[in-house]
Amino acid sequence: MLNKKRIGLILAIIAIILGIIFIKLIKENMHYSLELAPNQKLIDYGRNQQWLFAIIEEKKGIDVERKIYVYSSGDPGKAVNSDKKVNWRKVREYDFTLVLPWKIELGDLDYTDGPQVVMGVNKSTHFDREANDRLFVYNWDGEKLYKKWTGTRLGYYLKDFYIMDFLDMIGEELIVVDKDQEGKDRLLVYYWLDFGFQLLAESKFYDRIDKVKYIDNNLLGLVYIDNGNEITTKVMVEEGWVVEVD
Repeated sequence: MLNKKRIGLILAIIAIILGIIFIKLIKENMHYSLELAPNQKLIDYGRNQQWLFAIIEEKKGIDVERKIYVYSSGDPGKAVNSDKKVNWRKVREYDFTLVLPWKIELGDLDYTDGPQVVMGVNKSTHFDREANDRLFVYNWDGEKLYKKWTGTRLGYYLKDFYIMDFLDMIGEELIVVDKDQEGKDRLLVYYWLDFGFQLLAESKFYDRIDKVKYIDNNLLGLVYIDNGNEITTKVMVEEGWVVEVD
């Protein structure tokens, strides 16, 4: 018959083993998160399997800064799923306050080494002195950001953008929601050619475009407003136009 000391020792070992298993299960099932200070706010982020780029708004007294934080998962071969814990490690920080970034996505526009970082920013340019929402593209080589494209504008006024691979061509496509002077929206589809974006297709104008999502090869989901009514449809690229699919 076991004495009390042995029973206590066995129970302690069992408790330690169960604790290790419990902690492991928690780590495997927790959602990843970014630890921010009380004076910081997450504006947007984009990620792939290895890298996460976040737009962070940081208040310092009466001053407000917009920064890009770069995080690494530490394992380029490890899949990143929203239901798994990822120990994101901050590796770089950039001050983008002067261009006020408001959206960020990662993509492979031309399949060069490293992803492209595509940002929606608000600023003037040398050829356009009015501050407007624009698109800036940077290359990321694993250590630093460097400019790839900071053009004046695409279309009339940039409202939103998406990076998607929905056409059978080299690189991912840039889908832009473009707003004209009258406040109506249209879709513009671009691809990367040599040193800039080439327009591939455009849609008709809608009262308002609310959502664009990937469905399948040459097929996008589109939610728009027409005469006050919300319409959900599908669109494809055909002979230079983005057309609704019957």
